[in-house]
Amino acid sequence: MRSIGAKAKVERAAIELFAANSVDGVSIGEVAAHAGVSQGALYRHYRSKDDLAWSLFATAYLRMGTELGEIRSRQRDFKTRVGAMVEHFCALYDRDPALFRFMLIAQHDLLPRVRPDQRTPVDEVAEAVEDAVRSGEVAPVNPLAGAAAILGVILQTAVFHIYGRLAGALSLRAASLTRAAIAAVEALGQGEP
Repeated sequence: MRSIGAKAKVERAAIELFAANSVDGVSIGEVAAHAGVSQGALYRHYRSKDDLAWSLFATAYLRMGTELGEIRSRQRDFKTRVGAMVEHFCALYDRDPALFRFMLIAQHDLLPRVRPDQRTPVDEVAEAVEDAVRSGEVAPVNPLAGAAAILGVILQTAVFHIYGRLAGALSLRAASLTRAAIAAVEALGQGEP
C-alpha cells in the first residue's frame, strides 16, 4: 500500500514540476523531494525521468483519445459532438491545469513516441470532422485541417489562460469556444476543393 502511495505522490509531483519548469528543467531529485519520497522509491516505479515523463504523457494523452472517442460515438451530429468535446477539454483544464499544461509543454518531445495504431485526441477530432463531411453537415474539408482548427481554438485559449491573459474557469467559455471551433471548420470548408 505504501508503494502505491509513493507512486501517486511521484506522479503528482512530476506533473506539477514538469508543468511549471518543463521536463528538462527538473531533476529526478527534485521530483523525489517534492513528492516526499526517496530517489530509490521513485526508481522502483520509473527507470528514469524520461520514463516517468513518457508514462505520464502517454497515459493522459491516450486516455483523452479514448474519452473523445466515447463522446464521438455517443453524439450523433457534428455540432453536438464538437460541443461535448470542447466541454471535455475545458473540464480537464479546470480540473487539473497542471496536467493540461504539462501535456501542452511535453507534446513536442513526446508525441513522436505515440504509435500510429494508438487512438489520439487528434484522431478522434479529425474523425468527427470526417463524419460531418460524409453526412453533409459541413462542406468538404481536410479532416486534419478541421481538427487543427478545433483544437487550436481550445488550446490557444488554454495557453492564454495559463499565462494569465484570461481569467476564470475555461468551462465558462465552452459554448463560445464551440461556436468558434464550428465556425472555423465551416470557414475552412468554403475554401477547400
